[in-house]
Amino acid sequence: MRMDSNSTGFRALSVAREKFLLVSGAVLAVTLLAGCSGSGGNEGPGVDSVDGSTGTAEKSESRRGDGAASESEDSESGRPQLRMDTSAIEELRMTQGYLQCLKDQGVKVTKGGTKLGEEAVDLLWWPGEDTSVEHPDAEKKCLGKKPLQPPETDPKRNPNYMADYADWIECMNARGLKVDPLPNGEGWTFKAGTTPPSNSDQISQECMIEAFSE
Repeated sequence: MRMDSNSTGFRALSVAREKFLLVSGAVLAVTLLAGCSGSGGNEGPGVDSVDGSTGTAEKSESRRGDGAASESEDSESGRPQLRMDTSAIEELRMTQGYLQCLKDQGVKVTKGGTKLGEEAVDLLWWPGEDTSVEHPDAEKKCLGKKPLQPPETDPKRNPNYMADYADWIECMNARGLKVDPLPNGEGWTFKAGTTPPSNSDQISQECMIEAFSE
């Protein structure tokens, strides 16, 4: 999930960005982690698995349903699927199709430079705004290219989401990343007057994996 470093929460996983757009993440936008275990073993029926080297999504099994459920599944068909241990650079690569689409629709999208190292210098970067609010038409047109958040961190797919979310917040605070939860499990912000540790992104993602894994 990509996290916005200006606010705080699910990046829409990348970096422990301060506002997690749970589900636009990055991550939420910047997560440079080491030693995180994968969550591939927790995937259930209908969850897309991702080849980390290519950023392509593979459907393990088609989900079936009727009415609104089937419409929701159709809207997610073919979209790249993030994992909880997806690195920031992996997520950025997987998001290039979506970002290029936004750019083609007139949204201001620039390159990220070296924010994630030399690998990202020529890659498009997440816009510094919530496109679903500022550019709803572009967001709707490009949604089919936008990576899906990890199923474990999606309230619609994880019936235990709020309990896992509470564990995530508790873990971060216990490890020195002082944060306050946002209403309804929508994300978190740094506690006022605190200075985040240099490894805050690592703490956030490791705690997320610990809290949301079975």
